[in-house]
Amino acid sequence: MSSSEKFIIGHRIVQLNSVDSTNNYAATLFKQGKLSHGSVILADEQYSGRGQRGAKWESNPGLNALLTVVLEPANLSVSSQFLLTKVVSLSVSGALNRLGIAAHIKWPNDIYCNDKKIAGILIENTSSSGLIRNSCVGIGINVNQTQFDVPYATSVKGETGQFHKVMDLLFVLISELNFWYDKLLENDLKTLDEEYLNRLYKFNEKGTFEDVNGIFEGVIAGVEVSGKLLIERDGFLKHYDLKEISFVRNSL
Repeated sequence: MSSSEKFIIGHRIVQLNSVDSTNNYAATLFKQGKLSHGSVILADEQYSGRGQRGAKWESNPGLNALLTVVLEPANLSVSSQFLLTKVVSLSVSGALNRLGIAAHIKWPNDIYCNDKKIAGILIENTSSSGLIRNSCVGIGINVNQTQFDVPYATSVKGETGQFHKVMDLLFVLISELNFWYDKLLENDLKTLDEEYLNRLYKFNEKGTFEDVNGIFEGVIAGVEVSGKLLIERDGFLKHYDLKEISFVRNSL
C-alpha cells in the first residue's frame, strides 16, 4: 500500500502564524521525514509567498487561505504531471463553487471569477527515475481581503459580500482535494479531463493573446496531456507552453 493510500489529505494540519513560504516550510519538513502524504501547512501570513512565473503572492495577514498540501503520488510519471494541476485546479474551483462562486480555471491553474483572479496555485515537484516522488502544492485563496495592490483581483468576500472563516473554507477544500485525488488514484482520467475543460476559462471562445510574434486572435481549443494549451488560429492548431503565451487583458 502506498503512502497516498494510507493517509487521506488533511489527516494532519499544521497551523503557523507567519512563515516565508508554506511551500518552503513543507519541503524542509518533508525532507526531514516530519511530514507525510496528505499533510497540510496553513499560515496566517507569508512574507515571501510565490506564484507562477516567479510572481510574488500578495496577501494581508489573517484574511486569506495560504496553505501547502504535501502529496506523494503513486507511480505518476513526470510526463503526466499536469494531472496534478487538474486535480488541484478542480479542487480549488470546486470549493469556491460550493460557496456559490462561479469559479473557472484560467489556464493552466489560476482561478478566476468575473474576469478577476481569486486564487492561485504553485505546484513544486521532486522527481527521480522519471517519476514524481513528492509534490508541495501551494494554494492561495483570497477569502476576506477586499483591497489589493494589484488590478483585477477579487475575493470570496468581494464576491459574496460576506465574511467567511478561513478554516471553514479549508475543510471544504480538503473535501474537494480528496474527491479529485481519488479520481487520479482510480485512473479516472476521462472525468478529470472532461471537467477541467468544462471549467476552463474562455474555452471555445474567441480571445486575444500574445506570443513571441505579437498579438493575435484565436480560440482555446483544448489542453494537451502534457499541459500545453491548444489555440485554433487561422485554421491551424498551435501548441503553447506556459511561458510562450499570455492572455491580453482587453479580451477578458
